[in-house]
Amino acid sequence: MDHRELYTSTWNALGAFDYAAANKFATRFLRIYQPFSGLLVKLTNCENLYTQLSFLKPKWYYMRKDPLNLLYHYLAEETTKEISILENNPTMVGVPDTTPLLEILHALVDLCRVRQTFIHLYQALLRSNNTNHHHHHRNNKDGSPFQIVLKDLETLEQQAKVCCDDNRLGLLGLGVAKEIRILQTLLKARQAIADYAFQDACIALFTCKQDLHDWKTSCQEQDYEEKSNTATQQTVRESTWKTMLFGVSGGGHNNGNNNNASDIGKHSEQAWPNTIRWLGKYLDNLYAKMTLYFNNILLDKEKLLTEDDPEKALWKNIQIDYHEQICTFRKRFGAHCVGLIYEVTPTVPFHPQGYVLAGTPYEPPQGIHSFPFIYCQPNQPPKEHMPNIISIIQGSRNKLSDPKSRPIYFSDSKIGSTYYLAQVDEHVVLVVIYLERQVQQREPTTLDFMSNMVATLRGTSTIADLSRME
Repeated sequence: MDHRELYTSTWNALGAFDYAAANKFATRFLRIYQPFSGLLVKLTNCENLYTQLSFLKPKWYYMRKDPLNLLYHYLAEETTKEISILENNPTMVGVPDTTPLLEILHALVDLCRVRQTFIHLYQALLRSNNTNHHHHHRNNKDGSPFQIVLKDLETLEQQAKVCCDDNRLGLLGLGVAKEIRILQTLLKARQAIADYAFQDACIALFTCKQDLHDWKTSCQEQDYEEKSNTATQQTVRESTWKTMLFGVSGGGHNNGNNNNASDIGKHSEQAWPNTIRWLGKYLDNLYAKMTLYFNNILLDKEKLLTEDDPEKALWKNIQIDYHEQICTFRKRFGAHCVGLIYEVTPTVPFHPQGYVLAGTPYEPPQGIHSFPFIYCQPNQPPKEHMPNIISIIQGSRNKLSDPKSRPIYFSDSKIGSTYYLAQVDEHVVLVVIYLERQVQQREPTTLDFMSNMVATLRGTSTIADLSRME
């Protein structure tokens, strides 16, 4: 194996998360240039810690100094010193041409800077769980924490092009570019769903699913010496319009229809590092959320293809079956209605079909129509309750937008109804209605149901998983 092949194999092993092979390649450089061998060993250690999200674990996260960030910082400084030494003494290396080595060292410095930025962005996402997103968005000209991270990702994308676009880092560089793009499209999909932009959400989720699939495939297809026997396997799933459009990123979400395939899917999913697994979990979370928000639109499409229980077919293979959870809660505890109300605002156009043809004049909904149900169980929205619901929403904005607040409660003695409301997104409120005034015995269960539903729909629990991945 010549020097260039050794460089390529090292980057491909690192890009395929094969750190055992990368360390073996690093030892081969001892005979070529010992300092570079040491740099590769340190890089392999850093990459292993990074892809396991170790820097977000509680024992690391609450340290005054960020250990992994410092490791990348010191590695960049050490690499910069080696660049200076090589440029001043090119004959000290046992290779006829030091140009490829110098290019790789420069790319390594850039990679360290990119990883440091990534560390800060993941930490910012984790901190966003404790932020009042709606209040923060209204009072911060830069937008919500998610929008700030999205802007920073755009800057990072430009920064990463230096070390990723010219193939100097092989599969490792490709992985960096894919990770940036996938995180970008996840956050864009999140915003599109919250803004009830069906077409934008579809495009973002499809792009994310495709990038994640391509990244995994590239890792699996790598062939190099010293390759470890850790290649993951992919599960073949039933092809439907949903899997063609979005697919399912995780393994084993087939509701028990194929236990053997499910076991293989779960096993293969565990073989991936935590970064890829978490991105897949967030994709699954947003896919389920989109299916709930655009349930009416998607159900109409499903009815064209499925005559026997299209609603069940729509939610098949989705990790979080919100529809089943809502129907089960309503049946068990006697709720008159459980639904999601979208509050139309002047800043974000609302279209009931989720999109509009270019050039179509926009006429915003007025009055009661500016608070439409985007999901309702039973299917017929309770129009007679809308004046009360709108009044509660308009009079309780501060409580609703507080992420630490429990769902709010209101009882109307005149019509004998009780309402529970909780804010999910900036525009969306979860509503539970009982046709009785006295529901104290069901209140704890109702509050728990709504709190859990809101946490999952907001992605709070999924983002918290960043620090819990094992």
